[in-house]
Amino acid sequence: MEGTKMNSLSATWDEPISNEVYLSTGGFSTDSGWSTTPKKESSKTSDVKDKDAKFPLDDDSDAPIITLRSCMVGFLVSLFGAAVTQLFIFKPVHLQIQPLFIQILAMLLGRALQLIPGPAWWNPGPFSMKETVFGSITATSASVGAFAVESFAVQELYFNHQTNTLLAFAILLSSQMIGYGWAGLLQPILVYPSQMVYPEVLPSVTLFHSLFSDSSEAKDQLHFFKRAFFAMGSYAIFPTYVAPAIQALSVFCLSLPKIQTVTNLFGGAEPFEGLGFLSISGDWALVGTHGPFYTPRSAQIHHIIAALIAIILFSLAYSNSWYDGGLAQQFPFMTVSLLLQNGKPYPIKKVIKADGTPNEEAIKSLGFPHLTATDVLTQVLSSLAATSAITHINLDPHRLVCEKYGDFPIWGFVAISFVSICLALLASTLSHSGLSVLGLVVAIMVSNALTIALGFLIAITGFSLQALSVVQTIGGLLFPGNALGNMWFTVYGGSTVMQSTHMLKDLKLGQYMHLPQKHVVTSQILGTFIGLFVNYGVMKLLVRTQREALLSPGGNGVFSGFMVAALNSRAICWGIFSRKLFLANQKYGIISLAMIVGFVLPITFFIVHRFFPRLKLNSINIPLLLGSISSNFWGAAAGRFVNILIGLGSQFWARKYKPQWYKKYNYVLSAALDGGAQLTILFFAMVFQGGFGYTIKFPTYFLNPNESIPKDYCFVPPRGN
Repeated sequence: MEGTKMNSLSATWDEPISNEVYLSTGGFSTDSGWSTTPKKESSKTSDVKDKDAKFPLDDDSDAPIITLRSCMVGFLVSLFGAAVTQLFIFKPVHLQIQPLFIQILAMLLGRALQLIPGPAWWNPGPFSMKETVFGSITATSASVGAFAVESFAVQELYFNHQTNTLLAFAILLSSQMIGYGWAGLLQPILVYPSQMVYPEVLPSVTLFHSLFSDSSEAKDQLHFFKRAFFAMGSYAIFPTYVAPAIQALSVFCLSLPKIQTVTNLFGGAEPFEGLGFLSISGDWALVGTHGPFYTPRSAQIHHIIAALIAIILFSLAYSNSWYDGGLAQQFPFMTVSLLLQNGKPYPIKKVIKADGTPNEEAIKSLGFPHLTATDVLTQVLSSLAATSAITHINLDPHRLVCEKYGDFPIWGFVAISFVSICLALLASTLSHSGLSVLGLVVAIMVSNALTIALGFLIAITGFSLQALSVVQTIGGLLFPGNALGNMWFTVYGGSTVMQSTHMLKDLKLGQYMHLPQKHVVTSQILGTFIGLFVNYGVMKLLVRTQREALLSPGGNGVFSGFMVAALNSRAICWGIFSRKLFLANQKYGIISLAMIVGFVLPITFFIVHRFFPRLKLNSINIPLLLGSISSNFWGAAAGRFVNILIGLGSQFWARKYKPQWYKKYNYVLSAALDGGAQLTILFFAMVFQGGFGYTIKFPTYFLNPNESIPKDYCFVPPRGN
């Protein structure tokens, strides 16, 4: 295995580095962290050389990067990606455009532009790999979506408040750029060390080298990619449109009695339907969500254990009615909605005034809202995971600081952070956000701490831990009494973390692809500006033209406001009731206490491991395990079982018994399946399923059941009741 030489990217963190990466997903060292592996030199030269030997080291320094056509590719794909991302925020099923799809689109458009003759400033030759990377980073930056736009939609839909356009752009820009500033300043910790692998980026690197290399191996990879891409694109027509029932096949729902208990355990075709235990999914959109081809083995073991624990915990919580929110109260099994004591929806419009403050008379009349047991448990796990991640990074040996590249000056990132924070303070004050200056400063400090912790987790394991829940908790406890204020605390404390981690991934991609850092930063800032205008414009258009559908609980079949409704519900929950329900001695106080316990939990495991090393507690990554358990609450669960099987086949069987195939085709296959499925899903979503404002329904039959029936034929209560 070690003697195999590769001209194109195939393996990444194989032996011996891979062993350290896998240990780093959970372990600590007796010297300075979790792992017991010997320390490596921390100098940039030895570290980078050790890892980059797995990548092509040859570099065409004369290849064009920032050209008119690469900027045009970035601009056009950014318009498309940002518009589609924002459009699907207001669709019944949320669709996030994947980077691989954008990268393929950028490559195709670039190669089309190279066919147009012209002077050297227009057509300097074949569309280069670095031009493709530059254009695709621009487009992915635009396509991330700005969380603040959803907050504006909540204000317009539920509070009839329209933010001044200039102030809106100031808020959007500042919330995005603060995240970029943090990412730049944290590069020595989260980008430069070779152990910061970013598994999610690896298929993209493979794709670029396969598409642009002239080696015979790369040609084989490209041929394999094309076949897999078109095969998946053709197959995806069936689960997407023709036979959606194959998205979730459950023999238990088909054969067992039509009762809610069966649905809770085996259902998984829809969000919050059930836990999807042993459900078979034939839809790559569900199966490929957690990257089974590139997620490290140790992380996959954590995911498997987490899935089993989630089934046990959630079932116990609901059946035993923990926190008075389960079967005995006839509450739904899984939902994020606020509920009355009888399980009906809590009338949140009645308990809040137009300025975001509470209507005490209405609250006194209605009483406090209730949460389902599974929702409470999920928030507890999220709090534990987020704060334990902060402690975990200080116990891990891979918190190395390497020399900086120096391509983009450090003072530039300092300036971005400073100007963005000043802009945020000004915009927050002028917009009457309900968030004090102190609250904004605390939110920004929280975002910095979480960026370090969650960025580390993403870099090592590829798992993205959601920060919004714990940020809402902190904001509600420290600055209670205003739902709008809590929402803006979440924007600056949570969405900045998402922007930071996105930029960190792109900075690592630029490092892998030998793209100068200043060009990566330029492409991201360009994409951010394009995305802000498009996101805001699409939101304003839909809120104005589809207001009734967005306010309707079920939407109109084409558009739905369930995502902004959930944001509004959470903001009211934490902004209005934080000190009525979530203090230590109150009904849901365990959620707040979990944040404190989370800080201590990794230290406890560390100490026990010191005295009892044979227990192998160093193999447990606390934030990864807890975050993975909580993730079982969200989204459609039907794809998890097949995801586990594919992950076992890739990272355990193929890696060990078919190493040559694994090195050559594993990441190529991942890129092809993601790209092919995404292309088909996007086409049908736009043309047939309401993306352009109209629908063309496929005839109903047993593999395309009526909309009132889940695709897996599990029992659900009658819709609308």
